[in-house]
Amino acid sequence: MVKSMTGFGRGCYEEENFSVTIEIKTVNHRYNETAIRLPHFLNPLEDKIRKTILASVSRGRIDVFVTARYTNQDAVNVTVDKALAAAYHNALREVGDAIGIPSPSISEQAEVLYLARCPEVITTKEGLFDCDAYWPKIKQAVDQAVEALVAMREAEGKNIGADFHKRLDLIEQNVLEIERRSPQVVAEYQARLNERLDALLADKKITADPDRVLQEVAIFADRVAITEEIVRLKSHIRQFRLIMDAAQPVGRKLDFLVQEFNREANTIASKANDFELAKIVVDVKAEIEKIREQVQNIE
Repeated sequence: MVKSMTGFGRGCYEEENFSVTIEIKTVNHRYNETAIRLPHFLNPLEDKIRKTILASVSRGRIDVFVTARYTNQDAVNVTVDKALAAAYHNALREVGDAIGIPSPSISEQAEVLYLARCPEVITTKEGLFDCDAYWPKIKQAVDQAVEALVAMREAEGKNIGADFHKRLDLIEQNVLEIERRSPQVVAEYQARLNERLDALLADKKITADPDRVLQEVAIFADRVAITEEIVRLKSHIRQFRLIMDAAQPVGRKLDFLVQEFNREANTIASKANDFELAKIVVDVKAEIEKIREQVQNIE
């Protein structure tokens, strides 16, 4: 099946204390390259997210953006270091005595506020995020994003596939023209050869040896023979159409066949020795190039 490597998908999950959004963007790439950006508390889930995506996407540059919000107040721990607060309290009283401010002059409220601001007296610590417990919910968002991504890649792939069939039809038409023209090239060569020989030998009142002429024509025909190339090109076109309908990723196979298209077209061009054939081959190569450009974006 023809799938584009270009696509985008977005998935969300939300509840009272937790929400997550997954965005996946893919573009064409020769291999598979995946980059995931996510909040630090979701880092333990990076490998699971990656495997979930790669189960459906095998090739391309994949950028994954994960945003999440976690507001469970029960997971926030506030602790007071009583021993440290008492030490600060005693130090504060000693400072007051040292500068002549008796302890009763320091208001209790001001003292409490001061002590609360002292380093390490009051600390807050978020509880550990339970990644395993939340993974099924996060996976819902990942699956939703992947589903949207794959749908977009398949839709674009369908359009590209339709264009492939159109290009292949044009190539097949041109190959038929090449087949029809090829025998005429040999016949025209024989006619030109006879004309030249007749012109050269007319004054000498002798005729060309028919067997020798036929031998020269046979040598020429063998040199410009393109039957094998035409057969292979037709076979490659049939294979291309069949591979397009395969269930697995087809991009690499199609890319290989396009190279074979070019190989056969170049050989035909080098053997053509005919202006009309050369023009047809140029049209064939133009369509092959259009297919080649599109194949670079196929998974």
